[in-house]
Amino acid sequence: MDALSDAGYRNLAADGRAALPAWRYWTLFLLVTMATFSMVDKMLITVLLDPIKHEFGLSDTQLGLLTGISFSLFFAVAGIPLGIAADRTSRRNLIAACITIWSLATVLCGFTTGFLQLLMLRFVVGAGESGATPSAVSMISDLFPTRERARALAIYYLFTPIGSGVGLTVGAILVHAYGWRTTVISAGLPGLAIVLILLVTVREPRRLNTHGQLDLTDAAPPIAETMRFILGQRSLLHLAAGITLVTIAVNAFGMWMYPFFTRVDHISQASAGWKISLATYPASSVGMIVVGVLADRLSGRDERWRVWLPAILSFACLPTALAAVTAADPNVALAFTGLWMVAGISWFGASYGVSQSLVQPRMRATLSSILLLLTTLLGFGVGPLITGSISDAVAPMVGVRSVAYGMVGANLLALWGGVHFLLASRSLRHDLRVVSGKPITV
Repeated sequence: MDALSDAGYRNLAADGRAALPAWRYWTLFLLVTMATFSMVDKMLITVLLDPIKHEFGLSDTQLGLLTGISFSLFFAVAGIPLGIAADRTSRRNLIAACITIWSLATVLCGFTTGFLQLLMLRFVVGAGESGATPSAVSMISDLFPTRERARALAIYYLFTPIGSGVGLTVGAILVHAYGWRTTVISAGLPGLAIVLILLVTVREPRRLNTHGQLDLTDAAPPIAETMRFILGQRSLLHLAAGITLVTIAVNAFGMWMYPFFTRVDHISQASAGWKISLATYPASSVGMIVVGVLADRLSGRDERWRVWLPAILSFACLPTALAAVTAADPNVALAFTGLWMVAGISWFGASYGVSQSLVQPRMRATLSSILLLLTTLLGFGVGPLITGSISDAVAPMVGVRSVAYGMVGANLLALWGGVHFLLASRSLRHDLRVVSGKPITV
């Protein structure tokens, strides 16, 4: 356990009303709302794939670029500097600026006249979204103590199933009724309202040191020192590898669910979105909360449960993915897709929560930006591209079912990721003591 006390969080995390539990959860609620619209943007593009493909005459490989590398490439450029800035400046204001950038860029996507313009605007959306989650995770870690952090971050990461469900369900309805351009414009506008509410009602939390006291230095360590510390935490390196590999598998499958069910199982475009959402996102939302609560409770007995639970879930991804794409009945396929989603994302709160405990407080946003870079550049970037490339390669042999081969093949990476979660458990307790300053026993 780290040494941040509950009293330190209650009394020092923020001034005035922001120190009260109600305001901590209001801040968390707004951060979830912000991240949800970010996820809507990520998943909405999957509903738009076929209409965009037909209008611009694109291949599946180009669609993989549009959904993956175009969005994630600018994380490599903007993500790390914004994470470093979040450790040194107002995270609330940084989040507001990022929301404004990606919302405006999303709206402009609806006015593009060709593939290249759309690709460039996806670059801008990626750059804008890169600074939000590192700042949000850092804020949450300053507002909630260690014993509540997994469940708090599990609540935050509910933006994944909620945003995905809204993106698929509402997106499918809108694109069927009004076309893809009106749909994408509508997705960008709510973010501007969130910015105003955030600036008016949320205060910047005070940063605390590892003993639950105010950080009076008001300065983050040099970048080189932060990187040396991160690289010296062996369990954190395995944790990052596990998170990245499973995220690649999740996005290789998840970003192609909609095309799979409309192409292979012949579910109509109008109903595919809500059927996939109903089958997957309620169950995965419950799974995230349950696993977050379990991680907090079981870690009281042994901290290694924070990585053992993600390992167990990672190993369940491949068999559920295979069952989903081979089921003859579309309803059975949807049911297994729901089980796959539970396995694929329910570990977020546990793994991201313990990652924040493995670094000093003024390193948290930088660490989050590094993890976001890896999961976005490789997860959102490489994952969908793997599926699209395999689909194009095997299509002459297997026809319309080609997309299923890529979706399942990429989930082999989830097994690899599960191994890294297990390896992280070997040095986790040692590395937590390094952060807390407690004596290290051999």
